[in-house]
Amino acid sequence: MSKKLVNIDVEVNELKGKSIPTWEVVIPNKKSIGLIEKVEGRYRATTTKTSNVLFAKSLESSINDLLSYFTLHEK
Repeated sequence: MSKKLVNIDVEVNELKGKSIPTWEVVIPNKKSIGLIEKVEGRYRATTTKTSNVLFAKSLESSINDLLSYFTLHEK
């Protein structure tokens, strides 16, 4: 049986003052899902709760990976 689809509102905020480009993915007024850093041409997403690391080729893919991971493992 499949789960019912639910839309999740998220914000992607660029963090200033970091040595490498960094973004935080958050659910507004709730919690942070993870951080994304651009390292050596790839995007490294680190989940907030379990500190798992996911790699992607684009920022959009990295955001989608974090959301998928959150939905499947942390929600």
